Amino acid sequence: MALACSAVLSSAQPARAIDAELLASQPKEPALPLAKRLQTHDQTELLLLLDELAPGADADKNARAVAELLRAGQPDVVTDHGLDALARLSSREAREVAITFTRHRRREARRRAYTALAQLKDSRDFALLAEGLRDSAPEVRNHVARALGELRVREAAPDLQRALELGVTDAAAALGRVGDAASLERYDSLVGKQPLRVMLSGYANYLERADLPEPAKLHIVALLEDVSGALVKEFLAERVKTPPKNTTPKLQQAIELSLTRVRPAPAAQLKVAPASQPAAAPVQPAREAQP
Repeated sequence: MALACSAVLSSAQPARAIDAELLASQPKEPALPLAKRLQTHDQTELLLLLDELAPGADADKNARAVAELLRAGQPDVVTDHGLDALARLSSREAREVAITFTRHRRREARRRAYTALAQLKDSRDFALLAEGLRDSAPEVRNHVARALGELRVREAAPDLQRALELGVTDAAAALGRVGDAASLERYDSLVGKQPLRVMLSGYANYLERADLPEPAKLHIVALLEDVSGALVKEFLAERVKTPPKNTTPKLQQAIELSLTRVRPAPAAQLKVAPASQPAAAPVQPAREAQP
């Protein structure tokens, strides 16, 4: 009886192996093109399809399919995922639909559309991207300012300066990345008009630049010494501890000396007695807040 069972088992194992081989050898049905799969009425499935899209050999074809989907009109959540997919695909096929959505009624859709446009990294689109600095929503304006800075769009410097003057705070750091030495005069004029921390974000990037001449960087350090205050002291101390990229010995020495001379209180807060009156007692430096 045991011998019979063993014979049955030994004969069954090859049969299962053969069945598996036969199944593996069966021709598989080709996957439907993305444009067809995007026609699903299951929103969860649709969102998963969009989220799985990534750059590759089919990026142009996939971007065309997503663009057609968005042109047909979709719920907000699908629109947002679709624009994010176009940004990841970074295909010129997405350009026209991205431009269209920069004028969308929703600010979040506009922000994502500008991201998709920026991801093309094409100088032909930089002027269109800069138009986002005039968007009605502050978060979109700031988002576009950051994108222009990250892309190092030099020709956007005047637009970024105007945006900063109108309160687009992220334009400061962007200007530090793209502005030349001549741009500093107009940038400096905003010290005292814009929050100091905002202005320092731009000066930090100016100081990191290899293409900015040393005299321009020395000017920044001297100006900050005149401004003074706890924030400036902290800013300079960080650059003594970790010198900016492309720092020359002369610049590093200037930063170290300025740090020793910076007053804890901003210069604007120090009262100076009129020349016709006796000088008051020296103003005691404000005690810096303990961490």
